[in-house]
Amino acid sequence: PLLVRVDKVGEETVLSSILRLLDRAQAEKPRIGQLADRAAQWFILGLLIVSALVAAWWWFHEPSRAFWITVALLAVTCPCALGLATPAALTAATGRLTRVGLLVTRGHALETLARATHVVFDKTGTLTDGRLSLERVIPLRGVDAGQVLAWAAALERVSEHPVARAILACAGEGVSAQDVTAVPGRGLEGVIDGRRFRIGVVDFVMEISGKAAPELPDSVGTVVLLADEEGALAWLVLRDAPRPEAAEAIRRLRDLGLEVSLLSGDRPEEAERVARELGIPCARGGLLPQDKLSHLRALQEQGQVVVMVGDGVNDAPVLAGAQTSLAMGGGTQLAQASADMILLSENLGHIPAGVRVARRTMAIIRQNLGWALGYNLIAVPAAAAGFVPPWLAAIGMSLSSLIVVLNALRLRH
Repeated sequence: PLLVRVDKVGEETVLSSILRLLDRAQAEKPRIGQLADRAAQWFILGLLIVSALVAAWWWFHEPSRAFWITVALLAVTCPCALGLATPAALTAATGRLTRVGLLVTRGHALETLARATHVVFDKTGTLTDGRLSLERVIPLRGVDAGQVLAWAAALERVSEHPVARAILACAGEGVSAQDVTAVPGRGLEGVIDGRRFRIGVVDFVMEISGKAAPELPDSVGTVVLLADEEGALAWLVLRDAPRPEAAEAIRRLRDLGLEVSLLSGDRPEEAERVARELGIPCARGGLLPQDKLSHLRALQEQGQVVVMVGDGVNDAPVLAGAQTSLAMGGGTQLAQASADMILLSENLGHIPAGVRVARRTMAIIRQNLGWALGYNLIAVPAAAAGFVPPWLAAIGMSLSSLIVVLNALRLRH
């Protein structure tokens, strides 16, 4: 027999969440769409005034034609093309990106992505696949490596970080910790059998004992330290491979004229090593969440339009602070809630593709608005002069809207 366990139904399913995000994105209009809507409102007001003046002029000069000329004027200048110019293009672009696994959750995301000048990446779980593996344990005070793993796992059980998953995969069940608190970007603290432990970055961990930090091991990879109130207990060395498509995605982003940076909470040596491997010219490591946000603000003060790509709880503040933010599909819920776009496919190659679609979307919106404006500049005088019969005005209005929609549908391919 086939046994199926249903964890979520109805509005709690992933599909329902995606549909809600799409509805929100389509309900929120970008700045260019808001300008088009305001222009349409003023256009309608102006059209009514012009129609009244035209009707009055024809009534006094040729009353028999006044009614039909006014009808033709109102029909031929229906602002449908102006109103459809932006939403038609955004809907087509959003649908295309969703099919490749890039979910747009905010209405302004495509417009801002098209203007982006700088892309900032997190490292672990973003440029790397996030599947850390524990390479080795280096005890420092004669403690058993198995006991180190048990203590580390007890602290990490409350965490969603890739480091926690790697340690738990090796440790299995063991002792439990109480009063565990997480400090974003730094580590965890908790009590095990009456002893207080910390695990995480060196400076944070050694604060518990007030002693000097031990010498860093000569190892490539992510390094975390475990300590108690008496001092350091062990180094844990973890390795994480870059995503296979990461280097090509970085190259394509740079070919599009975008600057690329790497900001990581990992030690600077490891951040710089990954950056060199992937062709990223600027990398900074050892950063806390507030440090990443400060670096982002500095870029924005220089006039940069920044896209932030991240996946973890530590990235939520900087994701919220960027003009456009993109969370990995396998990242934490907090990161995804803070982001304007979600990379459901987790394929970094879809980010440069998204930039190209965003730029093309803005170009098509401008084409649509230009067409709507040009059409009305020709149609209004012609109809007011009596050269356009009502039947032709209706056809012209319909064709103008159809052209806008067909132009937007080019984004689907």
